[in-house]
Amino acid sequence: MMKNYYIETFGCQMNKSDSELMKVSLDKSGFNESRNKDDADIILFNTCSVRQHAEDRAISVIKSFRNQHSKKDNIIVVTGCMAQRIGKKLINENIADLIVGPFQSPKIGEIINVFMDDQKRNVYLSQEKKDFANRIDQLLAFSRDTLFWHKWVTITHGCDNFCSYCIVPYVRGPLISFPSDIIISYLKVLASNGIKEITLLGQNVNQYGMDIGDIPFHKLLERVAGISEFEKINFLTSHPRDFDDNIIYVIRDNKNISKSIHLPLQSGSDKILKLMKRDYTVQDYMDIIDKIHKNLDNISISTDLIVGFHGETGNDFNHTLQMVERIKFNEAFMYAYSPREGTFAYDMKDTVPKSEK
Repeated sequence: MMKNYYIETFGCQMNKSDSELMKVSLDKSGFNESRNKDDADIILFNTCSVRQHAEDRAISVIKSFRNQHSKKDNIIVVTGCMAQRIGKKLINENIADLIVGPFQSPKIGEIINVFMDDQKRNVYLSQEKKDFANRIDQLLAFSRDTLFWHKWVTITHGCDNFCSYCIVPYVRGPLISFPSDIIISYLKVLASNGIKEITLLGQNVNQYGMDIGDIPFHKLLERVAGISEFEKINFLTSHPRDFDDNIIYVIRDNKNISKSIHLPLQSGSDKILKLMKRDYTVQDYMDIIDKIHKNLDNISISTDLIVGFHGETGNDFNHTLQMVERIKFNEAFMYAYSPREGTFAYDMKDTVPKSEK
């Protein structure tokens, strides 16, 4: 019976968090982690789908591995966002043996055991709420990040924003907030286990609690700050549309909350923001920035920027440059727009040549 597994993770921190959950599930199901992909019986590729390049890279890696080990009786499992988007195609083209979407990947140990008994049960892509696997497992408290004093803590899954360029709501599903009492209980275990720094993680942490009528994000942040063992508390990612002024006041009043805010702007043009379905204006964004600087000293602000979106002109781009010059971000993640199949914007005419982007 195959026992050794290896997980290769692509993409965002949310995927890394999911891989950690998969490791817990596999260990509980009797599998052993291999330090070397080539020696493993079960190889799991936890994939990203945010851009076509991310999918192309993952497929290339998986195909290369399958070709190199064609004579070995491996099980190749593809999980994550790419599995959700094109998983059945991966099965049909013999790229993967088993595909598991983000909803069910934390139960991967049970799923692989079922697959080993019945290889026809090889597609797990449900986004039904009943199939959503638990994301907070006390055993996670005893595994360590690369920085042994730090822990990533997922507080929501999915997103309800449906920005026109973004595939995330389609592959990760709608917003699901985890109950605040369960989060706090888990965090206290982390604190007692020597963790000094945490990062609260969600596609849009500002929407926390809206789907289940739990406390809003700023109240959760305040409760977390009350755990005195935590010397530093970070959070990612905020959406300007849902950014509550109370978040600023909670940061101001609690010294253990990091004065570093990641607030994606994406564009400095109201026309482009509207086409992107971001649901805020440049002035709305600046109002948040002004309130941050009014209430917080020594603040660090980072952002995301997309250039070359459908319909963007040189004038629109100059508006973005003006915003960058005005705000003076401490850090910016910058991308040339590429159409993403399955999104609202995919059917728009791409008006900006690649060379100009």
